[in-house]
This record gives sequence, structure tokens and C-alpha cells, in this order.
Amino acid sequence: MTFVGRLALFVAAALLATLLVVATGAFFASQKVTADIERARVSHLLGSLRSATEANLAIGLALDQVSSLQARIERETAADAAVQAIDVFNAQGRSVYSTDRGAVGEEVPPAWTTQMRDDGIWTVPGRGETVYVTRFDNDLGFAGGIAVSVSDDARANRNERMLVDLAWRTLAVGGAGILAAGLLAFAFGALMTRPFGNAARILRGEAASAPAGRGLEQLAQQTRRTWTRSEERIDAGLKQLEALDDGI
Repeated sequence: MTFVGRLALFVAAALLATLLVVATGAFFASQKVTADIERARVSHLLGSLRSATEANLAIGLALDQVSSLQARIERETAADAAVQAIDVFNAQGRSVYSTDRGAVGEEVPPAWTTQMRDDGIWTVPGRGETVYVTRFDNDLGFAGGIAVSVSDDARANRNERMLVDLAWRTLAVGGAGILAAGLLAFAFGALMTRPFGNAARILRGEAASAPAGRGLEQLAQQTRRTWTRSEERIDAGLKQLEALDDGI
């Protein structure tokens, strides 16, 4: 492979490696941003439901008397395709309101209640879903919890679309970059190797003179003249030897 070819290959490989590293970093960063956005959205939903529940409990209603919660969680589920279910359960761990009407009155999974002492939001992995859980209180303290089940498929689909989009963008930018890098490498290589090509042509006798100010070409021309003079002296010596032979 020629010097220009090796230079173009090296530049293209370096550019491709850089693009792959940048694209990989961008994908993982985007995954984190997507997860943070999902958590922020669900946190807002949980905070809104908790505030509504605690406001009703504060005026003296029992949890099973806050019938507006059922309509509220059904609206919230219908408004977000990623939300599969919303459950509101009491301090004993029994579902009081749920988008799955058949689950009302049943015990919620024990994993939902393990961190009820913490006043925050925690996640419980499920089968193809992630459950976000928080607690709510009344005047006496802990009164129950709210669980929002979010489909993992929605997140996976977003990540897949993002990966495909990033791959196409990387291919487009990479192809254009590699083409530009190749052209620049060939141009640079041609510029750098031109003096050597000129010198080679001069030494082969294909160029009569060297361009002014080009040291390598001038050196080649001087070498060529030296070769020419040496050849002339050799020819002259041979002719003298032939003349001597003829005179003997």
C-alpha cells in the first residue's frame, strides 16, 4: 500500500473510532436522561396524587370515602400510555382504589410496603414494568401508599428509536467525515510526495530541469548531471581504448 493510501486509512480509522466513542457516550447519556425524565414525570404524578389524598384525609374523610380518587387515577392512566396501573392502598397493605377494579380489597405485593417508613419515592422491579411507590399520611401519621406501574416496553421502545436515530446520524456524519478525511489525506499525501516524484523523474531523465527553489529536485538534477558526465567520461575512455587497439 502506498504512503497516501496508508495515511488515508489511518485518518479514516481514527475518525471512525472517535465517532463510535462519541456515539456510545451519547447513547448512554441519553438513556440516563430518558430515565431521569421518566422518574421526574412519575414523581410529579405521585406528588399530585399524594397531595390530593392527604387533603381529603385532612378534612376528616376516611380513605375509602375519597371516591374521587378512583376517577382521578383512571384519568391519569388514560392520559399516559406508559402508565399501566395506579393503586392506592391503606396502612394494612390492602388496595382501596385501583385501575384494576378486580384488585380492590386484595393485598398489594409485600415489596411495595417494605420502605413505608421512608418519606420518599422508591422503585420495585416487576415483570416488564417498574413500580414507583410513595406513602401518604393523615393527622395520626402513616395512612397508606400509592403505587404507579410504568411499562418497561415504553422505555425500551424509546431507547430503540434513539439508538436507530443515533446510528443513522453517526453513519451520515461518519461517511461524510471519512470522505472528507480521505480527500484531505490524498491531497496532503500528493503535496508531500510531489518532490520525491519530481526527483524520481529527473533521475530517470524524464524531466529536463528542476523547478526553482526546490532543493530535492535541484539535488536530483545535480545527481543526474553527475551521472551524465560520468557516462560521457566513460564513453570517451572507451573510445580512446578502441583507438589504441586500432593503432596497434
